[in-house]
Amino acid sequence: MATPKSADETGKASVLTHTLMRDRQNWFLIGLFLTTVASLLLEVLATRLLSSMTWYHLSFFAVSVAMFGMSAGAVTVYLKGEELSGDKAAGALGTWAVRLALAIPVSHVFLLAVPIPDGVDLRAATGIFVLTLTLGVPFYVAGIVVAIALTRIPGKIGLVYAVDLAGAALGTLLIIPLLESGNASSVALFCGGLAGLGAACFKVFSGSGHRAATFLAVLLFGAGLWNAQSDQPLTVWYSKGSIIRHENVTHERWNVHAQLVVRKPSPTRSGGLYWGPGEGADVAAGTRDAVRMVLDGDAGTVMPRWDGVDLADLEWVRYDVTSLPYHIRRNGDAGIIGVGGGRDLLTAVWGASNSVTGVEINGNFKDLLEGDLREFCAVADRPEVKIVHDEARSYLTRTEQRFDVLQMSLIDTWAATGAGAFTLTENGLYTLDSWEVFLDVLKPRGVFSVSRWYDPADASETSRLLALGTAALLERGVEDPSRNLVLISRGRVATLLTSVDAFDEMDLRTLDASSNELGFSILVSPVHPTVNAFLTDITKSPSRAALDEVVEDPFLDYSVPTDERPYFFNILKPRAAFSIFRGAESRQGLGVGSVDGTHGVMAGNLIATTTLVILTVITFLLVLAIIGGPLAKTGLPNMRRRDFLSAVGYFAAIGLGFMMVQVPFMQRFSVYLGHPTYAVVVTLFSMILMTGVGSFLSDRINLERGGKSLSYAGLVVLGLLLVRFGVGPLSDATIQSGLFTRCLIVVAIVSPVSVALGLCFPLGMRLVTKISDDATPWMWAVNGAFGVLGAVSAVGVSMWMGIGTSLDCACLCYLVVLLFTRRLHSAGSSAA
Repeated sequence: MATPKSADETGKASVLTHTLMRDRQNWFLIGLFLTTVASLLLEVLATRLLSSMTWYHLSFFAVSVAMFGMSAGAVTVYLKGEELSGDKAAGALGTWAVRLALAIPVSHVFLLAVPIPDGVDLRAATGIFVLTLTLGVPFYVAGIVVAIALTRIPGKIGLVYAVDLAGAALGTLLIIPLLESGNASSVALFCGGLAGLGAACFKVFSGSGHRAATFLAVLLFGAGLWNAQSDQPLTVWYSKGSIIRHENVTHERWNVHAQLVVRKPSPTRSGGLYWGPGEGADVAAGTRDAVRMVLDGDAGTVMPRWDGVDLADLEWVRYDVTSLPYHIRRNGDAGIIGVGGGRDLLTAVWGASNSVTGVEINGNFKDLLEGDLREFCAVADRPEVKIVHDEARSYLTRTEQRFDVLQMSLIDTWAATGAGAFTLTENGLYTLDSWEVFLDVLKPRGVFSVSRWYDPADASETSRLLALGTAALLERGVEDPSRNLVLISRGRVATLLTSVDAFDEMDLRTLDASSNELGFSILVSPVHPTVNAFLTDITKSPSRAALDEVVEDPFLDYSVPTDERPYFFNILKPRAAFSIFRGAESRQGLGVGSVDGTHGVMAGNLIATTTLVILTVITFLLVLAIIGGPLAKTGLPNMRRRDFLSAVGYFAAIGLGFMMVQVPFMQRFSVYLGHPTYAVVVTLFSMILMTGVGSFLSDRINLERGGKSLSYAGLVVLGLLLVRFGVGPLSDATIQSGLFTRCLIVVAIVSPVSVALGLCFPLGMRLVTKISDDATPWMWAVNGAFGVLGAVSAVGVSMWMGIGTSLDCACLCYLVVLLFTRRLHSAGSSAA
């Protein structure tokens, strides 16, 4: 029978353990660094993966779930008490790190297997609930690991926290090179490998065996490498509620923009070659080989076979409503925004263009057109064709080229519109600021051609598009925009032609003749009878004030999108959007019909908005159940009710306020950088790194002195006001810069505010712990709960009231922090 150790022996063993741990401190720091790299890399990956599997309006949700999981993990560490403290902490760190390495790939596979139904019924809500839990598990485990490292392992807290944030910052940046060289599942396995390597370091730190963790890391790295090179990789099984068929796939490429799947060439009839085929299109196109290319499981584009020589073989493209600008502007210089599979490049070549410049933000399209598929569609062989990998607005701002035709055709699908894919997504191509750039690069009599989805029974998106074109002309001093606009439709596609110079009689006769020949419908024209009085009234607005008055509607938002509020695809105002909760009768009154993803933009708006509400409810209930419930069982902290409410108010305000800063920053810089993922990466990198600097500097603030030392939240308000009113002019002045330069500018804008934000949480904790030591977990919970609420609220406020309004709300939150700071300081002084 073993003899129990004496207290003296136990104490000596504990001292020896701490000495050994101190000697292995570097292993601990490396393990923490790798863990946080994996966690943040996984978070950014989740935003990209959700865009592919579901619709774009769910991608921001990953940030909320990550915050929820990390907060729940931290609270768990507190509740487990002695199980994760003292001599047990180092061993627990390694154990939970191994669990994280396992949780990441297992969660990823489950995530791939969970179909998220479209719509707003119980099935959809259940799917979202399962998605939330599946996505949240690895972040919960990561939260436990990080919380043990920060609160249970002795060491220099400043150094430990700096390593934590440095790893997190690096994790946000790694997504770009890793996705470019692999796929989403490879990146997820790589995350697991990093976590496994971190676990091995923690095992060395604690003095336990590390071979199993090392083997797991090597296994996951190897699986990720194999998956990246495999002809049949682990990939997305469900997208937009449907099974993805992977047979006949020749290429699958991932990057931060999209998952691109290319299928084998197949005989394709006219319906698959045209956007809006006119009469005679079937005969003209016949059946020809085409490659179908699918983005994120839904958005499709085609690449027709063409030898690059026979111009007569392109005659079929003239039958498409998107080809209209070349009916009146042949033999000119053409610019294409969004090359895709090269369909618009072919149209420009058919139009006998002297030069054709295609600007494509997704480098995979350029690589395929100039590489593997060059022989199939030889448009890149044409001497007049040049394909540029760049963001269109930035490129056109700095180029000296001028165009007779600038074309921007459909870049999504009707299904995406009906599902509300872009409702909550900012789009920098459909704002007044961007259209001013596009009109600037036109030659005299040049034409800007924009084709969008059109529903004859619901012209909501078309009305807003026309209002945007009218406003852009009014900004340029055009007195009668109706003479500079022509809108023509065929089926579910409408093409808007906009020119800085009025269309002359020859232009209008040619368009009229082409429309009569091909069966197109002229909706708006200077010489054509009125078809839709509302559309005509929009074009005849003599001023912006008059235009705003014409498009005013109690339910529908036809207002002109700007960089401040770049939500072109969101047509419903809040009053109408929430009519879904009043039943089918209210929806019918808006002309929306059933919400099943088949009724165009307004039904899609309802789906996206309702999904937003469901997400809010589910995440908040999970916060209450997983964080609030267990804490409530431990009882309220030992402090006066007034002080407790002040502390809750403080941490609720910084939780809400922080997300009211982070989400609008991502939204605003998405327009500036040209893509949401760039904005997520750069914003998260800057905020994580610089809030860490702020937290580190917080130790130097002496709260005992009171006075100015309690005004740190005022620095946040000042910084936000500077950004609020300075970012617009700065963006306009630097939009022509290259992507790297623009990223550096974003870092420079975000960093000072983030340093000030980083002061608030640790200083708040210091204020509260002076009153009650056991209040800390409660404040973690409150901060996490209101952070989740803040992420969703920021999306809604920005969408309906503008990004600047979200920042105004953040200012109010930090003014509240300023108020509660003084109350808590006073209470702490009394307690002392």
